[in-house]
Amino acid sequence: MSMLWVWVDELTEIGSGSIELSRDEARHVTARRLRVGDSLVVFDGRGATADARIESVAQRSVRLEVDVIYENPSPGSGLVIASAIPKGDRLGTMLQMLTQLGLEVWQPLVLDDSAIRKLDSSASRLQRICIESAKVARRPWRLELRETTTLDMLFEGESNFENVYYGDRVGKAFGVGLDLDGEAAVVIIGPEAGFSESERKYLEISGAMAISFGQHNLRIETAAVAAMTAANFVKAPR
Repeated sequence: MSMLWVWVDELTEIGSGSIELSRDEARHVTARRLRVGDSLVVFDGRGATADARIESVAQRSVRLEVDVIYENPSPGSGLVIASAIPKGDRLGTMLQMLTQLGLEVWQPLVLDDSAIRKLDSSASRLQRICIESAKVARRPWRLELRETTTLDMLFEGESNFENVYYGDRVGKAFGVGLDLDGEAAVVIIGPEAGFSESERKYLEISGAMAISFGQHNLRIETAAVAAMTAANFVKAPR
């Protein structure tokens, strides 16, 4: 059985020593029937992890003895996926999969034909999804969720669109011509209805490259996962 990961806020500020888990995190420990002396991993989603042992277990509280704290460097891929917002539970599914695939930043976009036009990226439900997904992935850094923006605001003041891509069925096959070295890359994914004519012209004039993830129309979350998979393939050592 793999070692359990539990989350605490600001691990580096807490430091080593004895800490008490939140109720939500304590429930994970008791559900696994862990006992005093058992080992687990503590992380804060900001790159810090620590080895820890269970000091005490009660019905609704768990105390840990935290040992050495490690600072794990950011993956540093610089990839941002900027997409329309999926409906309902599909958003949570997308965030889970993108976390497991290693995405660093998700930028929600409101486009002309978006079905969902508002999203609070700081909502506790979304943050909890990212934390739980990071545990599953055993990744020290949780997915960063940015505030919702529009296409023109996304690139306000930008002049270099060399590493910007957008999903389009008639574009180049995914992974072909994808440059993820050096400057940060942005992959833009529209709603199921697609980009409007004005948005498409804006992207083309700006020099963004059209890339295709297949011959069929894709759900937002499917396209996002395909984009991240392509990025991982391109960056994989040969």
